[in-house]
Amino acid sequence: MPMTNAERQKRFRERQLLNNRDEYLDTQSQYKKKQYRKKYKDGEEPEEELEEEKEFVLLKPLKKRQAPLNKTIIMNDTKKTYIKSLSKIYNSYYHKDITDDFKVELNKLLSIQKYNIKLIKEEFNIINKDIYDIIKNTSNKSDIRNLHAIITRIRGFSTLVKKIAPYIDDNQIQYAIARNNKEFTSNIQRKYNALSFNKDDIMKNINNDDLLLTSKEKLLYGLLTLFHTRRPVDYNRMIIPNEKPKFETRKKINDRNNYYFDGVFYFYVTKNKQIQKYNVPPELQLLIDNEIKSRIDIVDEENKKCLLLNNHNKHYKYGSDLSRDIMLVFKKIYKLSISAVEIRRFYCTYLKYSVKNGDMTEEQHRKISDMMNHTYEENLKYSYEII
Repeated sequence: MPMTNAERQKRFRERQLLNNRDEYLDTQSQYKKKQYRKKYKDGEEPEEELEEEKEFVLLKPLKKRQAPLNKTIIMNDTKKTYIKSLSKIYNSYYHKDITDDFKVELNKLLSIQKYNIKLIKEEFNIINKDIYDIIKNTSNKSDIRNLHAIITRIRGFSTLVKKIAPYIDDNQIQYAIARNNKEFTSNIQRKYNALSFNKDDIMKNINNDDLLLTSKEKLLYGLLTLFHTRRPVDYNRMIIPNEKPKFETRKKINDRNNYYFDGVFYFYVTKNKQIQKYNVPPELQLLIDNEIKSRIDIVDEENKKCLLLNNHNKHYKYGSDLSRDIMLVFKKIYKLSISAVEIRRFYCTYLKYSVKNGDMTEEQHRKISDMMNHTYEENLKYSYEII
């Protein structure tokens, strides 16, 4: 029986990824850039349109499981995220909620405690029968990744793990292609030109009463502009202690926190697990102090000691909520939607061209890269090439 077009394309992709991976990914990236230029040339704004439904490709399961049974210890927030993803899948595909009994046993499973293996297997055997339809109909790929993370912890489900794994790998490839696509389009250029990392310009915005910025908004803005732009998660896990924090080198990474104390940032939880300590600029220190003073009516001490609180005076439970609020603050100031990732890329670009224009030395750039928790090479790679 002759192969369908989708099967031929799938086989071609598999062959290219196996034999010529780097060149194939680069080719795909260049193709996406070309399509973007063709569609939005001459500075035209992308119009909202219905996304064409992609044909679902049935990927061949792995022949061998990638790793043994997962017994790593995970944080409580991660457990909640995994269960939330499974709940969304149940609601979307089965049109029902997962039972309280199932949630209890999932918590035990994720906490490496003895759990009701019969109940767990019954539920996941149902998922096993429908897995390809579930993958096809789940729009948020992170939910599939979280489902996969749960299943890797259940003994006897290697077959299901091997079915899902190719889709996890494919999503990572697509993410890498999208991340490397740093085309300096007219829309990106407009945002870059609007955003200033000059301290005088930043302080002018902070002191502009017409913008009606709250102390929380001023702090979010200042963290990403007055200090060398770091990942938002570095501040979301930051605590304000009553005394100088002790080094947490002996603690496991999941048990650590970042701290702000007496004008100093202590970064104990970083992407590369490197411990860092930096003085905070006085202008940013003032914003932090003002935000702390505004919390006199907050009763919950656990929330009160967090550096960042949402508009309900609670710690940001999900990083996506923090990213949204950062975008809203920058839109309020610049009238443009600028994401946290874009701000970081723009700052990398600003640094690169400061060196090229003679306003900064390469040595200074390298030190700032370290303060951003980047290698110098990563920092350059993260920047745009201005045409």
